[in-house]
Amino acid sequence: MDQDQRGTTSTVGSATLRRIVAAWPRRAAVANQPDAVDTPQPFDATVPDYPLDLVPFARHPRFLAATPEQRDRVLTGLWLGYNERVIATESMVAEPAFQLIMRGGLSGSEDPLLRQGIQQAIVDESFHTYLHQLANARTRELRAVGERPPQPVLVTYRRLARTLAELPERWERDIAVLTWGAVAETCINALLALVARDRTIQPMHSLITTLHLRDESAHGSLVVEAMRDLYRQMNRAQRAAVARFLPLALAAFAEQDPSVLRIELSAAGVEGVDEIIGDLAGTPPGRRLVRDFSGGRRIVAELGLTDEVDFDFPDRPDWSPYADPGYHDKIAYGVLGPDFPAGLDVPGLDGPGLDLRHAEQHGAPTREHP
Repeated sequence: MDQDQRGTTSTVGSATLRRIVAAWPRRAAVANQPDAVDTPQPFDATVPDYPLDLVPFARHPRFLAATPEQRDRVLTGLWLGYNERVIATESMVAEPAFQLIMRGGLSGSEDPLLRQGIQQAIVDESFHTYLHQLANARTRELRAVGERPPQPVLVTYRRLARTLAELPERWERDIAVLTWGAVAETCINALLALVARDRTIQPMHSLITTLHLRDESAHGSLVVEAMRDLYRQMNRAQRAAVARFLPLALAAFAEQDPSVLRIELSAAGVEGVDEIIGDLAGTPPGRRLVRDFSGGRRIVAELGLTDEVDFDFPDRPDWSPYADPGYHDKIAYGVLGPDFPAGLDVPGLDGPGLDLRHAEQHGAPTREHP
């Protein structure tokens, strides 16, 4: 890889990256709030497990005609599936990209500061998996859920595997793994915010997704910094591959998997499943689960690929964490306000350096969200 192929070489070590790494002991849930989920949270059997607003068939006549018990069972199943999706995204998409960097598989990945930040993220991810596994175990116990129906392989990974199978060169497969992981880490906070901001569900669910969300907000900035520096040291072919893979990864991460919806509806005994799934086909909720692409848009812009990446970015929703103009600085310094993300006021999150105290209790301003 010649100098003229790479462009200007750059050592990872920006001031922002240094601040993110230094803030980890104050910010990371595993470092300062490892026992947060051990405190019993209120449980009300009449409160749903999953936000109805996120159910794409919530207003379908067939679903509305189901019994309350059937609808509740669908919501519980979707919550369990949501956690399974998050766990699979971390283990099958994000962590392989981190491990690629830690193995020194890319030019620039040997930088000590970058490796420190990535290793911190790997530690975080292990704790996140524990959180979501615990969430599912507790939910299954409280709801008396026995054996789960067989679940499909994560749709995001299926799309990655299909892409990898079509790539003859090892370096292309490495770039695909890196790009898919970068998209997962810059966009997963949007998936988490869908649940973390909701006040209609069990408090435990908001607590767990909020702990995860705060870490992932830092990971997104870490990955953007890392990708920007690694990209500078790539040759033309590698850069072209990043631009080619980004829209594929963005679409794969956001994709709604109708087979998962079908499984939960069928398991609950809802009638007219084929009709429900058929009516969803082609509708925006039927195509995409993720609704906020601010993180993906940022990484595309930071790499200077806005004109090269063919992806239809929707408008940013008002509840997006990126709606806060000081968002990135707060992440870098490990200080996020009491209403982060927008409208969030989950009790039980009062850790050192985090200032995640209950917003209303302490008189802090909150922002309404739809």
